[in-house]
Amino acid sequence: MIETSAPSGAARAAQHCPELLANTVDTVDLAGEFARFGTRFARALQPRLARLFDARKLETELVESEKAPAAALGETLGAGTHHARFALPGKALGVLASARVDALIGEFDRMLGGNGQGFEGAATLPASADRFARQIEAELLGAAAEASGQDNLVVAERGSNLAEIVPDSARAPVLVATLAVNRPDVPTLHFRIGVCEATFAQFATHAPVRKAARRSIGERGIENSALAQVELSTTATLVDMSVPLHRIAGLQVGAMLPVSIHRSVPLSVAETIIAHGAVGAIDDRVALEIHHTSLRNT
Repeated sequence: MIETSAPSGAARAAQHCPELLANTVDTVDLAGEFARFGTRFARALQPRLARLFDARKLETELVESEKAPAAALGETLGAGTHHARFALPGKALGVLASARVDALIGEFDRMLGGNGQGFEGAATLPASADRFARQIEAELLGAAAEASGQDNLVVAERGSNLAEIVPDSARAPVLVATLAVNRPDVPTLHFRIGVCEATFAQFATHAPVRKAARRSIGERGIENSALAQVELSTTATLVDMSVPLHRIAGLQVGAMLPVSIHRSVPLSVAETIIAHGAVGAIDDRVALEIHHTSLRNT
């Protein structure tokens, strides 16, 4: 997450890899790329938190992106904040995710049936809320990996003391995105996502963003799909009749037409037959008992 200054040594100049020198602010539109990264992060986070919080109407959005000096990062993120740093294995490169401690405790309290209030000013997470915070961090990690294209990000450090996660010797400016999590009748939850400029320059130029994987209904089951409650107009054709034109022209109130109900009644959606059945009854109401369907069980 943070680039630190090179250790001091006699007659030793700071060294930088050619890749890092190639990815400078002059060659990459960091502000624009970072705003797009924040938008991707918010989109990737939405289904994950909706599932974790069991909130179907949960929405996420990027509300702000800014650049903060490393020395002022603590002031930018604010006091009473919990942090998790996601990094590439064996490297300092990564992403910092932060949220207010009292907001995280409030989320845990709501999961237990409380109103999530009364925790203002909390500085550290109690053990029970900390376990829930780890679940949130896992969803943030997944969103970070999807948004950056870095599948091998792992949780490197976590805690409420920023100084233990970001060393005082840090020098590179930090790009910070503020994400809002909105739900009906619940206070907005904010996450701050931080990446130092030098790190993000490498992400922006060497990590192509993956296209979101399309998931068929069959992978999750129709009962868990967002389409599960969509209502379709269906037609059960009990009778097909051929009536001479002179009978149609002479139709009057009280006229009787002989009909013969199909033994196998077709059931259609948009003129496409999806099943066949026989006419029956349920609680004195006409019903259709399905005997054959062309739909696959998924």
